[in-house]
Amino acid sequence: MNMYRVEIKNMFKSLIIWTVVMIGIVSLFMSMFPSMAGSGMSELIRAKIDAIPEAMRKSFGLSQSVNLSDLLQYFAYSAQYILIGNCIYAGILGANSLIREESEGTIEFLYAQPISRGKIVAIKMLSTITILIIFNIILFLTSFAFFEMFKEQGYKYFIEFSGVFKGMFLAQMVFWSIGFILSVILPKASLATPTALGVFFTTYMLGMFSNIIDKLHWMRYLSPVEYVMPGNIVKAGGSIEGEYLIISLVIIIIGTVFTFVRYKSKDLKL
Repeated sequence: MNMYRVEIKNMFKSLIIWTVVMIGIVSLFMSMFPSMAGSGMSELIRAKIDAIPEAMRKSFGLSQSVNLSDLLQYFAYSAQYILIGNCIYAGILGANSLIREESEGTIEFLYAQPISRGKIVAIKMLSTITILIIFNIILFLTSFAFFEMFKEQGYKYFIEFSGVFKGMFLAQMVFWSIGFILSVILPKASLATPTALGVFFTTYMLGMFSNIIDKLHWMRYLSPVEYVMPGNIVKAGGSIEGEYLIISLVIIIIGTVFTFVRYKSKDLKL
């Protein structure tokens, strides 16, 4: 448990920074909702959106005209950008988790302790998941506060709203598991963050291409972000499509198992 507490402490600064940044983004988007919902504004924006070429609308998650005067639909459109930040953070956490010990020389200290490699991986995973849970709870409560502030009396939203955050956390766990794979195969810690970013944006672009070009629709299966797009979850009543849920869980399981197996046989730089 001492190692677990140390890991939480080491990641706390980055948690604060990412939380402040993401709260700022949530606050920026949600604070604009009253003006979007104002009389005449939503119709004007819808007319402007409809004038945008279809391919471009699809690339920005606007394949269908979004009613930005509706709180849930407005949040769903805004949340796709929050989703990007959340997934990047999760990928970076995973990618830096194990390889950081080798670059900082602390692996030599850990290796001298009566602790197995499997336990090191388990504690690293548990601590990063704890950080992600705290991160998501804070964003959830912040967004919930804005909903309570701006909703009309009797407006029902919680099922779809909570579904969006469940989808975000699922996507985060996918990139978290991919990050851990990178953490046990990359030779240098300096490559961890750039590679994690590269993986995310590559998959994200594949998802965009799948929406723009009909022949490339199959590429959406290579883009975990597409599995949990907030607009689709809201439209589905807060649920995630079964096939996407299964694919995500398979990736997470494979990533977790691979990390344990690879780390046990890895030649550590002591």
